[in-house]
Amino acid sequence: MKLFHTQEYILSSHENFRGLRFFPETRKGAMVILLVIAIGSASFFTANKFLTESITEYRMAKSEADGFRAHLLARAGFNGGLGALKKIPEEVLYQSGIALNPPPIPLGGGTIYYKISPEDGKINLNSLIKLYDNQPNARTQEMMNRLFEHLGLKREKVFPIIDWIDENSQEMGGGAEIYYYSGLKPPRKIKNAPFYSLSELVSVKGFNRKIVYESLKPADYDKNRSGSFQTEEEKVLVSDRDFVLANNVTAFMPYKDTADERINLNGAPYHVLMSLSDFMTRQAAMRILRLKLEKGGYIKELKDLESLPEFQLKTSGGFTLYKELAGEGTDVSGGRIKTKGDIYKIVGVGTINNNVVRRVSCLFDLANDQMLYYSED
Repeated sequence: MKLFHTQEYILSSHENFRGLRFFPETRKGAMVILLVIAIGSASFFTANKFLTESITEYRMAKSEADGFRAHLLARAGFNGGLGALKKIPEEVLYQSGIALNPPPIPLGGGTIYYKISPEDGKINLNSLIKLYDNQPNARTQEMMNRLFEHLGLKREKVFPIIDWIDENSQEMGGGAEIYYYSGLKPPRKIKNAPFYSLSELVSVKGFNRKIVYESLKPADYDKNRSGSFQTEEEKVLVSDRDFVLANNVTAFMPYKDTADERINLNGAPYHVLMSLSDFMTRQAAMRILRLKLEKGGYIKELKDLESLPEFQLKTSGGFTLYKELAGEGTDVSGGRIKTKGDIYKIVGVGTINNNVVRRVSCLFDLANDQMLYYSED
């Protein structure tokens, strides 16, 4: 019995020995397989990461390339608008209409277009301060007061604009100087100098992007002026665009000492026309807009207004409304209105795939052949 168990043990031990003898080779094989899997996994993740980075770099490069192409298209559109402004007579620009705002043109795998708009049909914010003595300009201030009133803004909002431009630190009315802006969180620096562009207005006390660039049209405006109060023609002549502050005011520095505060009738919207005088009536403002249509889009001479009944209204000085506006026989040098435009805004736009957009714009002084402002975005 013992012998039997001993033999069985020896046999069992022999089998275990055989297993032990072959185990190291099996373990080495498994380690090789694991190593290959690890190397493969590492290679896969490395390749995947490289691919992801490459795709990201490709997209960045493509975006930059598309942006550059869109910029070139915008520059081309801008130059096309500038060329049209310089070479085409102003009267033709207005009468054709299409030359001021042509439709987009497919070009270079994208689209290109430009727009030309008269800026001296708006009230220049910088005219609120007389450049030669840094004092408030009463006539422009009165126009701004009337404009704010027509747009539903408080007249007092003009004071922060004056304080922003003038060089002193004395608050005017309900204005704001360094004491106000330094106390903001975060603090803001008051400019005490003229505006370079209209976008600066959003930094002035009492103004923001909504007030400057969105419609201020009252919710019940159309309801209150419907039916007998407003003809179909009037609805066309006074649009929602007229209720946007940015479409009624501008900001630019005139070239040297060539400042001209007169309003260009051919570029003036309804509310600017209504702001020209305390004696300006709705009928007179609408008559100017209708006359412009009757003349093919362009009023060439101020004399075209003189005989119109709407401009025979007597003002406080004993003059007719026409004479007050034109300056004839009054002490107002040069009058308040003109028909020839001098300052134009040119915007060239280039787009690629309808999602990459670049814009080049400027304010151009046609009379002096000078660029007053230039920007790219």
